[in-house]
Amino acid sequence: MVKLGVLLLLWTFLIAASGKLYFIAEIFRHGARSPELYEDDKFINGKGMLTASGFRQQFLLGSELRRRYVQGYPNQDQFLNQFYDPDEIYVRSTQTKRTVQSAYAQLLGLYPLDSAEFLNSELTDVAVPPIQVFNLKDVQERLGIDPILDNPQPIPVFNFDQQVDTFVAYGDCPFISNEFFTRNEQKELWADLDEKFRPLIFKQIAQAFGADSGDLHFIHMGPLIDILFAEEFEGIQNRFNFTEEEWEIVLSMHVPSLSNRLSDKGTQLLALRHILPILETMKKKIGLDYQEDLISRFGDSKMLMISSHDAQLIFILRFLNPEGFELTHVPYASTLIFELRRFDTNACHIRVSRSCFYVRILFNDEQLKLPGCAQKDCTFREFSNYIQTTGISYQEVQEQCQSEELLQNFDSTKSVI
Repeated sequence: MVKLGVLLLLWTFLIAASGKLYFIAEIFRHGARSPELYEDDKFINGKGMLTASGFRQQFLLGSELRRRYVQGYPNQDQFLNQFYDPDEIYVRSTQTKRTVQSAYAQLLGLYPLDSAEFLNSELTDVAVPPIQVFNLKDVQERLGIDPILDNPQPIPVFNFDQQVDTFVAYGDCPFISNEFFTRNEQKELWADLDEKFRPLIFKQIAQAFGADSGDLHFIHMGPLIDILFAEEFEGIQNRFNFTEEEWEIVLSMHVPSLSNRLSDKGTQLLALRHILPILETMKKKIGLDYQEDLISRFGDSKMLMISSHDAQLIFILRFLNPEGFELTHVPYASTLIFELRRFDTNACHIRVSRSCFYVRILFNDEQLKLPGCAQKDCTFREFSNYIQTTGISYQEVQEQCQSEELLQNFDSTKSVI
């Protein structure tokens, strides 16, 4: 009888395959885009802007998130309302055109056409602007009761000037901004990478751009491989016929070309500016004390969507330092998802406490295991302790961002993401 009781107790705490969702935070890279530098005849969408491929990527990503979190597949309850609820989701973007475009494209997948409220048929003659509309009757007939053609659901995407954004950009953090630019000009910081990649791929990249490999250094590679990635994704491959092995080497240059632009301290500051608001929101959902001023903009949102860049994802993942995980490339439309879930156990149905919650972290659908967590499904206590022991408080983040030592070298006119 005692053994049976022990087994039942163990079973109570082990049946947690996929617990109830309480909160989601998604940080994603924009979709495929044109390079910042390129010949005008290769891309028609504008420098640095999303291509049709990038729009498609984000739309499909949003559609899959709808399947998982709205339709509740597989094996979980519906989390978000079928129709857009402004109290459920908060969408934030950096102040870059391609990230704003990406957010809207993903939202069209999450809340597709015909998911908005229809117009009251009695208001068709009222819902007109106070100017003359050409061919109004034909337009009204075509629209029917759709407020907008095909009835899409417009959703606000918030973004702030980079000099005041304390969340997803870092223009207001001189420590990060200073490092991001000045470290890229210090060749000694890149000497090992230059030595590693020069014999492997410099000659081929130089030929692709009609340059002399002797004139190149690893610090020059970022813009060049950016062009190569964009052209390869869009099927424009007339610069150089890279072998499969050579292309893998080019891909492997992506992360180091960015990660070395911040020190460990800069990485910590950037990552915590993203993670601490997510952590505080989780505390709120659980019913713990939380820092209200840090997350007041989010309201009672069940989901945060953050449209960002490869650099942010690289530095956040570098800070999290998942076990057995090697990051070499961050593809377009990559996504990092934090899920707060509750264990589906009898004990947690009877009495909900902090011990009932866990955090699941997914990068492009690969579940990550953080150091200090016994399993990939990391208990909230383990997750919170790990962030607190490897990080600093948000107040300290802000104080170190404004370091007087770095302010004297900071040029606030430079553009940062």
